[in-house]
Amino acid sequence: MLRDLIEVYKYHSVRAAASILAEALMNVVDGDYTLVPLPTINRHIRERGFDHIGLICKKTGLPVERALVRNKNTVQVGASLEQRREQAKQAYLLNSVNLNKNYLLVDDVWTTGSSMMAAANLMREAGVKNLAICAIARSI
Repeated sequence: MLRDLIEVYKYHSVRAAASILAEALMNVVDGDYTLVPLPTINRHIRERGFDHIGLICKKTGLPVERALVRNKNTVQVGASLEQRREQAKQAYLLNSVNLNKNYLLVDDVWTTGSSMMAAANLMREAGVKNLAICAIARSI
């Protein structure tokens, strides 16, 4: 059911699913976090008409910061594990962070973890000490 919900949300632009996915996210968030949506490539935002992770984060009611921006617009879907890891290393740039905040880096689906880990490493290298990561679903 979760897979179907994410699919209609991402690939059929059913924005109403954002509230349900935000609720699922809030069921596991415990603490005082500022959410950081994993940046989506511009082409996907144009195709959908919205930033799918950004909208989920906004619907939680928690503070949201765009601490990361896309550097490269490579598509991970269909890429091998090694390709994903290499692409992810160059995918993001740090926008800005407050080293005193508790950040939660958010994505919808964890496939190999390459994107999430690359983004988390970038934030850690910038000096963020209080960083957690969360994906709403895991690809199987």
